[in-house]
Amino acid sequence: MNKNEYSPIQLDVLKELANVGGGNAATSISQLVNKFINMTVPTIDILNYTEVFRNIMPEDEMVVAVSLRMIGAGNGNFLFVCTSENAERLVEMMLPQGMELNEEIEYSALSELVNIVVTSYLNAISKMLDINLVSSVPALAVDMFGAILSSAYMESEQFDENVMIIKNEFLYEGEKVDSALYFIPRPGVLSNLFKLIGV
Repeated sequence: MNKNEYSPIQLDVLKELANVGGGNAATSISQLVNKFINMTVPTIDILNYTEVFRNIMPEDEMVVAVSLRMIGAGNGNFLFVCTSENAERLVEMMLPQGMELNEEIEYSALSELVNIVVTSYLNAISKMLDINLVSSVPALAVDMFGAILSSAYMESEQFDENVMIIKNEFLYEGEKVDSALYFIPRPGVLSNLFKLIGV
């Protein structure tokens, strides 16, 4: 996967699919927690390793990450990454006010949030292209950003230095909470999807 291989139109199509999926995710999350939550996708980009660490987040920064594998008509890894501070805000958004928290409950809430987001993205693509894409059970880890991203690459058998980044913004009670969803496809997956879309 190389950024130069894809046109602005193709990236726009990906963003539109992400926006549809994000809207569906926001609706599902709002219904689940009985709170109004909005979610937007301001940017989608493809960067190499060096650019990710330089422009998005330092390699040695500690993060909370939730990973899921995409399986079916295409294969790859999704990696949802945020700072511990933003992870706490997302957990507060998901759980009732005043609820007594522990690590297990917090990790479960964040994992469910990511599961809804990724499933919504995959459903949007599946419906548009009439293909079958599903995700695995989410797995949560707390580690340095570089270590987590490297691990996701190896699991996807993806050996070039590029990754797709979907920026997510959650809006709850006037507060914006930023996170990023990294998609690391197996070689050829994105090209095949674009062929099915016709762009």
